[in-house]
Amino acid sequence: MRVQKAGDLRWDIAELPPPAEGEVVVQTQLSAVSVASELSVALGHSPAHYPCSLGYQTLGRVTAVGKGAALPLGTRVISTAGHVSASLQRAEALIQVPAHISDLSALAVILGEETHKGVRKLAPQPTERVLIAGAGLLGLLTLFNLTRRGVRNVTVIEPDADRRALAQAFGAQQTAEPSELTETEFDLGFECSAAPAGFTELLSRLRRDGRACILSDGNWGAFTLPPEFHGRELSVVASSDGENYHSYAEWLWAHPDLLLDRLFETRIEAEQLPETYQRLSSWPRPISLTVAWPQ
Repeated sequence: MRVQKAGDLRWDIAELPPPAEGEVVVQTQLSAVSVASELSVALGHSPAHYPCSLGYQTLGRVTAVGKGAALPLGTRVISTAGHVSASLQRAEALIQVPAHISDLSALAVILGEETHKGVRKLAPQPTERVLIAGAGLLGLLTLFNLTRRGVRNVTVIEPDADRRALAQAFGAQQTAEPSELTETEFDLGFECSAAPAGFTELLSRLRRDGRACILSDGNWGAFTLPPEFHGRELSVVASSDGENYHSYAEWLWAHPDLLLDRLFETRIEAEQLPETYQRLSSWPRPISLTVAWPQ
């Protein structure tokens, strides 16, 4: 799936060559849509160099093996191939999925590491008070990483009631609509809303010398610093791609949680992708979409 220009999504048809030494062919079973970031590129709401591909959370099985590639046929793997029916990959770049991990939970590896990189940058202490703006895929995975590693005092602000309920299931100590929250002394915050208003709300609720990390990309508008940024001498950092997806996968495989499946419950067929991006331009939107590919 490629975006030729804003609003113009098309399929590319190409034949993969046989795998070279160290390469394998992976047939896609599922790919996941990161709704806010992919939609902003598809519809032209954020800068992009067109034509460009979409997607980066992909699960499949090895169907052909080149010389020296140490992956047996049929191995279930995670890659960043995106929304493609099959891909040619270096064997060492792929993440093997063990039998006890569900297909849907395995899809959480890529954004799981990318959100945890932001958590590592702020290095929250167990006693610190944390605020997350937005309970979409980024926000819920950030919440998952925080609470499963000992940070319990986490509040999530989110306008959608269903998403707030899911944040509570993921371990948020408190959830609220932005207008309902009264506290303004959080130690640190994570911007996961992709909305300028969410970013402003987040910074306005941090204590003096508080720190924040912007995890959202493909944001729907320009972020500007509110007066609190200077008045409270806040620190803001950004975090994007992960550093070590294999390392994060090892941790996730050792801490399986079927709650992650709920992030990817909404499913469409691959042929529905182009029209689906247009439909996602209006609310309500699912947290994510799982794309099922023909086998």
